[in-house]
Amino acid sequence: MASTNSNPFPFHVTEHTIPSQHVREFPRATANSQEDVLYLSVKQYTPIDNPDPQPGDVTILGAHANGFPKELYEPLWADLHARSKAPGSHFRIRGIWIADVSNQGYSGTLNEHALGNDPSWHDHARDLLHLTNVFRAHMPRPIVGVGHSFGGAVLTKLSLLHPRLLTTLVLLDPTVVAFSFQRDGPGKSAARASAFRRETWPSRAAAVDSFRRSPFYRSWDPRVLDAWISHALRDTPTALFPDPNRADGEVTLRTTKHHEVFTFFRPLWPYIDPVTREVDRDGAPDFDPEMQEKLSEASSVFPFYRSEGHSILKHLPEVRPSVLWVFGGDSELGAPEGRKLKMETCGSGGGGSGGIKLGRVDQVVLEGRGHLFPMEVPDECAKHAAAWIGKEMVRWRDMEREYEEWVKLPVKEKTTLSEKFLDNVGRPPPRKGGSVAGSESKL
Repeated sequence: MASTNSNPFPFHVTEHTIPSQHVREFPRATANSQEDVLYLSVKQYTPIDNPDPQPGDVTILGAHANGFPKELYEPLWADLHARSKAPGSHFRIRGIWIADVSNQGYSGTLNEHALGNDPSWHDHARDLLHLTNVFRAHMPRPIVGVGHSFGGAVLTKLSLLHPRLLTTLVLLDPTVVAFSFQRDGPGKSAARASAFRRETWPSRAAAVDSFRRSPFYRSWDPRVLDAWISHALRDTPTALFPDPNRADGEVTLRTTKHHEVFTFFRPLWPYIDPVTREVDRDGAPDFDPEMQEKLSEASSVFPFYRSEGHSILKHLPEVRPSVLWVFGGDSELGAPEGRKLKMETCGSGGGGSGGIKLGRVDQVVLEGRGHLFPMEVPDECAKHAAAWIGKEMVRWRDMEREYEEWVKLPVKEKTTLSEKFLDNVGRPPPRKGGSVAGSESKL
């Protein structure tokens, strides 16, 4: 369990296991039967100093990046809690909830004998919606989504599934981006490093030594690295390495490299007609027809795709919650043209928040930081998140007061057509004798 450098971890931690959403996006998400139940490993963080939360205290719903255990965000939660205690923060934390994706982390361990090879990002969005229903008594509004990378895309999709569930979003370098055969081609994606990464170590100590010497982890906050060491490894034997005679003390990755890479890209080559180059809609129903014309030599060299980021990007105008986008200045996802598109479109359409024009969308760029800045500077993430959440909670309370005034009205006034309503519908002309003419009911 992570703590700040000088303070103990400020939360009670409760673990839960719940079933995931029924029916997955793709049939082969499960290995044995499409009726198989996958389970989610969930953690609930309750502030030790807020044992009796009050109406208006904030529920936070977190979502992790692909391949990274949910526990890596505990330093961020601790730093955000500290920020919420500062004078003028305008919010208190009721609780924080986060689940490992069904094929990763502790969820992946729960499901290792049932998992197939075809996960969808949208599965986790539906799983989180299900989670909020299961724990609704413990997750009252306002609910704030905080997601990193893949997790940011998932929470944005959740806001499209249920526009009023989340009051606001804090998106940390989210993978809300169109797929490109050229940009994501061979040797250009993080998926290659994952596909060929080491999977086992002779002992936990050997693995820890390897991590501490690796340049990849050198810039991480020490608390995050400690969380990685504690939660990213598991002992063998496992479903992937079942031999009981493997070396005593051997460890492997809790999230297998295979499921990490399945989440990066989906194979396209099984669904491309070799003559017409048309994509089979049964096998790849989510393949965007707009990509068909780009299906040339590029897909022969890199015959993969991933639709979810592009789908979410196209629907950004419909995002209802307010959104703070936090980008890494050195991250590909933080490129100026991409940021501009997201700022201009997010929440700007029908069903959306009104977007940047109404102050419902904003951005922060962390200069000199790459895609993994939540692992490097969790307190800086917490600083920006706390400022945004505090501002949004002031607005939320104003809206709540309007609703509370309406609640005070007599029941009849709240459940019947008002005179103004009838006037605007258009009253029928009066009949002779003073009665009112009207058409026959169609019911």
